[in-house]
Amino acid sequence: MKIKNLLFVTLFTSGWAYGALAAVSPSQAQQLGTTLTPFGAQQAGSADGAIPPYTGGIVAMQNLPTGNATSRYPDPFANERPLFSITASNAAQYAAELTPGTHALFSRFSDFRIDVYPTHRTMSYPDWVLKNSIKNATSAQMVGDSDGVTGAYGGVPFPIPQNGNEVMWNSNLAYAPAFCTETYQNYLVDTSGSVTDLGTITSDYVEPYYDSNATALPKNFYRYVKVDLHSPVNEAGSIFLIEYPVDFTKTDDITWFYSPGTRRVRMAPEFKYDTPVASYGGAIDWDEIEMFYGRMDKFDYHLVGEKEMVVPYNDYKFANTTVDGLLGPHTLNPDGVRWERHRVWVVDATLKSGERHIYSRWTFYVDEDSWRILASESYDHSGAFYRVGFAYPNQNYADTGAVSLSRTFGFYDLSKGDYQVAFAHTRGNGFLQCSTTLPNMNEYTPETIGAEGIR
Repeated sequence: MKIKNLLFVTLFTSGWAYGALAAVSPSQAQQLGTTLTPFGAQQAGSADGAIPPYTGGIVAMQNLPTGNATSRYPDPFANERPLFSITASNAAQYAAELTPGTHALFSRFSDFRIDVYPTHRTMSYPDWVLKNSIKNATSAQMVGDSDGVTGAYGGVPFPIPQNGNEVMWNSNLAYAPAFCTETYQNYLVDTSGSVTDLGTITSDYVEPYYDSNATALPKNFYRYVKVDLHSPVNEAGSIFLIEYPVDFTKTDDITWFYSPGTRRVRMAPEFKYDTPVASYGGAIDWDEIEMFYGRMDKFDYHLVGEKEMVVPYNDYKFANTTVDGLLGPHTLNPDGVRWERHRVWVVDATLKSGERHIYSRWTFYVDEDSWRILASESYDHSGAFYRVGFAYPNQNYADTGAVSLSRTFGFYDLSKGDYQVAFAHTRGNGFLQCSTTLPNMNEYTPETIGAEGIR
């Protein structure tokens, strides 16, 4: 099957100039809810029918299976079989719909395989988020080139994006329930195929930006993440509190760190950009958490356009596979990963002159439905591939209290030959529980994490 590349280089051409004003005109915004969904995706399916029209996501599906203690993430597509498989021998046939990073994996690993399944557009939004997204289209503005957002709340800030910075901020502010708590595992697989268990972690995600009672943008931070490390032994008891600002010109992102060794809470200003993350075995950097995290000031973000590409999606197979069955010797077991064709926004970032970073270039593929980054590839300063990243999302609908998208992701380090997986939920391991209301915000302060650690 030959997939047509959809590159919308003619849409909003004048607005795509770097640094253009963000808000679109009322006439442009009229596309939302008609040819475009209220959150900015194309309402229609693809020309060949492989991508279906959007019909409301997983909450509109009938006869969904129910979860239980051993199957917290039931697969609504368990009876489906792959439409076709892509291997190193036929990858050239599908060149247009594979990311360069995916091609690099085929070149590096002869047994790498992609099983492509029917496409399901499962992302769902509450009605109030859809209404706010339409409002944001004509009111949201970028602070500087990429330093923040103003004039938006409770929805996609730029549902009709005009430049790469807007797409990246849509990803930063992608919809999530007001509160989620999640326990998950992290793993690193080295070049010999040996698996290192990087530990079990519980994270709380607090999303003031998606407080259904809010009437304006949060004053300081759009997200708080509290991270409790349960293992390995040398890191157990450590706690992080990360605060994500809506405007980097007013405050930087802030990471507070409680160390059980010192029994103190300190600010950790070095935990950002390309500083390696110790709790991930140093296999990724701080700005690679959840595919991308942090301030965008080191790169110029060019919006290439929208394309139809094969990416991991609806990965209930991942969540219902055992760890041993999922972690292959040099790639994830192809039997445990589901791939589908979806439309993604392509953003190509290049390092600014005078800035320092281990990457010279970084390309992102952002889902049109969820605004989550689904894939990326980064390049070193010689122009060679450095890391290839993928998200492995599914809609957690049966055991959450609020429909939410999983955060599982991983990176293949082509400079070393190893790979890691984070936020992993496999069969019998991990859980995600969400709520539509904010928790007590007094529990997410430096003083609180210090008191928790002391106890």
